[in-house]
Amino acid sequence: MMDLIWLLLPVAAASGWVAAKNSSLKKNKSRGNPSFLSERYIRGLNYLLNEQQDKALEFFVEMVEVDSETVETHLVLGSLFRRRGEVDRAIRIHQNLIARPNLERPHKIQALLELGKDYMKAGLLDRAEGVFNELINLGSETSEPYSLLRDIYVQESEWERAIETSRQFERFSKEPQDVMISQFYCELAKKELKQSNTAQAIAYGKKAASLDKSNVRASLILADCAREQEDYKKAIQSLSLVMQQDPQFFPVILPMVKDCFAQLGSPEELAKFLIQAEKSYDGPSLIRAQTDFMIQANRISDAREVLNEIFTEKKFTPELIQSYASLLSLDHSGSLPEPLFKVIDTMAELGEDEFSYRCRQCGFEAMSLFWQCPSCHGWNTVYPIDEWMIHHRELQ
Repeated sequence: MMDLIWLLLPVAAASGWVAAKNSSLKKNKSRGNPSFLSERYIRGLNYLLNEQQDKALEFFVEMVEVDSETVETHLVLGSLFRRRGEVDRAIRIHQNLIARPNLERPHKIQALLELGKDYMKAGLLDRAEGVFNELINLGSETSEPYSLLRDIYVQESEWERAIETSRQFERFSKEPQDVMISQFYCELAKKELKQSNTAQAIAYGKKAASLDKSNVRASLILADCAREQEDYKKAIQSLSLVMQQDPQFFPVILPMVKDCFAQLGSPEELAKFLIQAEKSYDGPSLIRAQTDFMIQANRISDAREVLNEIFTEKKFTPELIQSYASLLSLDHSGSLPEPLFKVIDTMAELGEDEFSYRCRQCGFEAMSLFWQCPSCHGWNTVYPIDEWMIHHRELQ
């Protein structure tokens, strides 16, 4: 509530200035009193200070006549209505401004920009698109219409148009857009892959990779394409590249890596891959993969030694505790009490229910990987959560 009061103060000040000026000109020219404040302006301030925001807004809208000296005030009022969620009122204010035949060009451009934002807020994307295109045709002096147009095309999954608009934005703003455009090509590749157009998906994936060498998503898409063509060696090459681009995505590529080596019948190569991964990654999913491999290879003592070392460091995960319990059951010929296994299985299930991904930019958490954060809409900001649970023993 206090935020709105502070937002309204500029409107009150502008309205008061206009009211004072007009009243001075009409009624008080002989006095030459520039500090004159009308009773109406005082009443509007009282509404504001008494936290009667709705009355204050209505009052200032009625009080300010639209002329060359009050356009800025109306623009502020429209923006305030939009922030409050009263989009219809914001639209009316901005439409009334644009309809004025003598409105100066800079004010018309600003009013059009605000009207386009109103339409976006209201979900009227077609109208917003038309307004932003009109702004561009008028020769807008800012890059904002291009970025807002791109936002519309992203919402509508019109990736070719998003790419074209991004290039226009780049030419106007001189800000490189390759990283974002790379994501748009990934979207096109994903669409083609879903339709089994593997060759076209590969073309888009390569284009994405060429624009952004660090694009993990492009490497994952090319790996999926290679797997679709049963070229598992090429898939492994793409997945290995991910470890160079961003090792934090190891938990994401691990299932695909396991499948590729299984298809090739090369378990020893999987072991080498896991050892190589240690150089850049030390998350619990790697330890789990290594111990699982050791158990499958009947290297029980090696697996037990790895887990003992981890637990000695007071680090654990429910899944690793479950693996350790399985090793203990082997030592005791499967004679561990049944209730103990139930407790361990429950712990593992609790671990699976935790969020698996988190946005670095806003903290949004999800069970699925999003390449554009649903919360802050940032691209390539969501990462896997692969964290140790650490027991801290208090010092006596």
